[in-house]
Amino acid sequence: MLPTGAFVSHKVPLANIARHIHRANSFSTPDMMQALIPIAMTIAVLAFPLRPVSVFSQSTAIDVSSASPWYWSFQYLGVTYHPDGGTTPEVYPLKLDPRAFVVLNVGIAGNLDYTLNHRFFLRATCTLYKDCAFVTAGGIHLGPRVQFSWPRDQMNIGVGPIFCFREDWHQFEVYTTDDFYGERVNGRWQYRFFPYALELEYLHKLNERLQIQYSLIPGAPLVMTSMIGLRFRIRD
Repeated sequence: MLPTGAFVSHKVPLANIARHIHRANSFSTPDMMQALIPIAMTIAVLAFPLRPVSVFSQSTAIDVSSASPWYWSFQYLGVTYHPDGGTTPEVYPLKLDPRAFVVLNVGIAGNLDYTLNHRFFLRATCTLYKDCAFVTAGGIHLGPRVQFSWPRDQMNIGVGPIFCFREDWHQFEVYTTDDFYGERVNGRWQYRFFPYALELEYLHKLNERLQIQYSLIPGAPLVMTSMIGLRFRIRD
C-alpha cells in the first residue's frame, strides 16, 4: 500500500546545447525552428526532475525531501465472504447466514510500507486472527504496490507471495478437507504458501499524516476478505 516524490539526476552534455545554438544562428527562420527543437527538449529533460511531486497530487506540493517514506497501519480483520457458501458452516460460530456466505472474523493486520516514488511502494504485512471456525490463524506477506492518486483519495493494487496458517480443522468431526489448505498439516497446524496473492485497497486522506484504509483480498472463488483501519505516516 505512500507517496513521496523522488528527484532523479540526468547528465546531459552542455556541449549539445551550444552546438544547437550555433546551428540556429546560421539558419533561416524555418531551419532555426528545427534547430531549436533539440534545445527545448534538452532543457525539458534537465528541468523535469526539479519539478516537485505532491504526495496526493494536490496543487500544494509537499516537500518530498523532508517527507518520511515510511507508513504503518493497523486494520480490523474483518469480514469474510464465501461466494459458494462455507465448506463447513456447522463450525462457524459467527456466520451471518445459515450457509455462511458472510462470516465475521476477529483479528488484526499490521502493515509497514516503504515509498519508492509517487507511483510505487513496498508493503510487509502480518495478520493474526480467529478465523471462520474461531481458531487461531494468520499470514505473512511481502510485495510491491502500484497506486493511483487524486486530491484526497488513493487506490492501489498489490501482488506478492503470502504464507498462511491456521489451527488444524481436523479437530472438528464434520470437517474432511477443503481446497484452500487441503492436507497440508504440520503438527497442530495447517499451512499453505501462495507464490502470489492479490490485494485491492482504497485510502481516504484525513490530514497530511492520517488516512482511512479499506482493503479487499479477493481469494475467489473460495473466499474474499475485507479489512478496515487507519494508516499513518511515520514522523521524520
